[in-house]
Amino acid sequence: MSLGKLIFHNKSSTDFGAWINYPMVQATTKRNVSLTPVVGVNGSYINDSLNYTDVTQQISFFVERPLRYKDWFTWGMDFGDWLTSKDKFVEYEPFYFEPFDGWHWEAFLSEGPTVTPQNEQIATVNATISAKPFLISNDSVEYQIVPKTSIYNWQQYPALPIFHIVGDGDFTLTVNGKDYQFNDIDEELYVDCERCLIYKSFNENRNSHALLYNHEFPKLDPGKNLISLKGNYTKFEYQPRWRRALV
Repeated sequence: MSLGKLIFHNKSSTDFGAWINYPMVQATTKRNVSLTPVVGVNGSYINDSLNYTDVTQQISFFVERPLRYKDWFTWGMDFGDWLTSKDKFVEYEPFYFEPFDGWHWEAFLSEGPTVTPQNEQIATVNATISAKPFLISNDSVEYQIVPKTSIYNWQQYPALPIFHIVGDGDFTLTVNGKDYQFNDIDEELYVDCERCLIYKSFNENRNSHALLYNHEFPKLDPGKNLISLKGNYTKFEYQPRWRRALV
């Protein structure tokens, strides 16, 4: 058994004297498929929803209580506050776990920490997060300039990027021969392909300005992807958001 640290909101579990017991039982996803039996037919009708289920990941910590905490109650309150989203509504956020080496969960705390003291200084703590079925590559969540040649998706699953365009007027984004039209853009535009949102800011929706190929958002297929942008722009960047399934 070894120990690893969890990082959330730019703070480490070790700031609370908490280390994750590792290796742990790693939760996995499954394809969202149901079967319908058909009378007189061997086998079943497969209903494939074309997505994967969220995972419920239990995390066990070994904790040495820092001296600044007078008891386990005050420690547990601070630890739980740290793991809880600060926004009004629960949302998926990045959880970084050392042994994942370059990948992170997108998750939220679904069951708060349960503290089991061994003595005044040592305790075991259990918490549960609910995570999306894909890990996201750490180096693909910062904006980078879209290359003029091609983009290579090195994973076996399509990526759902976020595009950011700075400019005015009409634009045509072409991804692998499919055209996505954005009209009457004022100053800048974000195209979030996973959340299926088009906006100038979170308070300024621009979905009505878009004409999407086959009413779908673009994706980056495994392997080589060809991308171009036509229009009056000064910046064209993206977060590739490479991903791998928790299987």
